[in-house]
Amino acid sequence: MLVISLTSIQPRFADLGPTLERLLVQGADAVWLCLPRKSRRFEACDVPPVPDRVRIIWSDVDYGPATKLIPAARALRGQGARLIYCDDDCIYPTGWAKALSAVDAPVVAVSGFDVARMKRQPEALRGDVDIAQGFGGVALWPDDLDDLALTVPDEAFAVDDIWLSGQFARFGLPIALCSAARDLCVPRALADGLQDAELFGRDRAAANRVCVEALTARFGIWPCAKE
Repeated sequence: MLVISLTSIQPRFADLGPTLERLLVQGADAVWLCLPRKSRRFEACDVPPVPDRVRIIWSDVDYGPATKLIPAARALRGQGARLIYCDDDCIYPTGWAKALSAVDAPVVAVSGFDVARMKRQPEALRGDVDIAQGFGGVALWPDDLDDLALTVPDEAFAVDDIWLSGQFARFGLPIALCSAARDLCVPRALADGLQDAELFGRDRAAANRVCVEALTARFGIWPCAKE
């Protein structure tokens, strides 16, 4: 069973159609749009217009951008399903999900980077990168994650890629990159992105740093690099 999941925010609801339509032709068994019943960033969470074959999955918790993964992963655990989570600000041409699924690795990402960029030490067991970016898509097995991994603290609300990749490291799940899938992703310019936003008084760089520090303190993952 293959499920594709994503999330979105109210300012983008009217522009979701092209992304959802392209996800529906990927050959997955289901496409889920995961939304919080109550948003932490916006006053309301209305029901967006979606194609008939897209299922809305409501979450009682707003996990920020990690909402694209967590409600779906919780629902699919124990079913042996493969899950691809992705962002709403891309168009995914036919063959994208097939390319991701063709890579034999616990976690497969379209793009990523190493923790050395943040002056941290990687784990001993490594894949192509340390951080799997949600941009362009990430494929994984929900059964590989526990309840703690599928809980996002405030330190990670705006930087889900860091938190989730820390959980992959915690479980020894190497990340493989899929260049074939990346070549198929077409970015879209949509409103209210988090890349340049400030939440909890932190810009992107500060949020990344706080999240990494929380992972190190809680799990011993990615300590400061030695001088």
